[in-house]
Amino acid sequence: MITQLNDSKISPVSDFTTNEISNISEIYKDEINISIWKRQLSSSLEKSSEYVVNQNPNLEFSEVLQPKDVNQSIKSVIGSSNEIQPFLDDVSYLSFTFCKLFDQKKMWLRLDGIDHPMCPRFHTDKLKCRLVTTYVGPATQWIPHHLVNRSKLGYGNEGKPDNESGLFLSENDIEQLDTGHVALLKGESWKGNDGAGIVHRSPYEEGNYQRLYMTIDFIETYINIYRN
Repeated sequence: MITQLNDSKISPVSDFTTNEISNISEIYKDEINISIWKRQLSSSLEKSSEYVVNQNPNLEFSEVLQPKDVNQSIKSVIGSSNEIQPFLDDVSYLSFTFCKLFDQKKMWLRLDGIDHPMCPRFHTDKLKCRLVTTYVGPATQWIPHHLVNRSKLGYGNEGKPDNESGLFLSENDIEQLDTGHVALLKGESWKGNDGAGIVHRSPYEEGNYQRLYMTIDFIETYINIYRN
């Protein structure tokens, strides 16, 4: 049976969508575990992003840095062609947005070009909050909190695929971001959010696909992964 979280200390958990970037700060509300800016990529940004992934299909960029250093750091990896400027401008903008929203001087920025699911199973993350956006290809999938049987996450699936384990009742329960959407995913380490981190996975598509996506994390997430 799919049940709601029974911990009375946690408010009912839901999602929030907006057409304005300024409203993405709703993630601070206790009852919100995913906040989505439903934007559409401009034609120039779309073309720039496609150029980047076509030239760098196996891109792996991972740096802890200040927003002001984003442009130069990425150029050192993928070059400084004029075609990449709209892409660089957008990555910089979202980097500044993340750091301003959470009052951070630095963040952990990652850009990846892949042709397969990075995290194919539904899961939660042990972190405060993560910004994700997909520039090319299919975007992140997630399940609303009230439709998840969390006992079936991880080892609870008993080796069964997610669609057979009882994690969710129907494929129709699965939500998916659109290419270009910007989402803040609240994790298990957000204060008071233990047991309510957003359940999500890399997009599932038949066969291989080309994808360019970005994640921005708090520095502590980087430290917890690489220095512990």
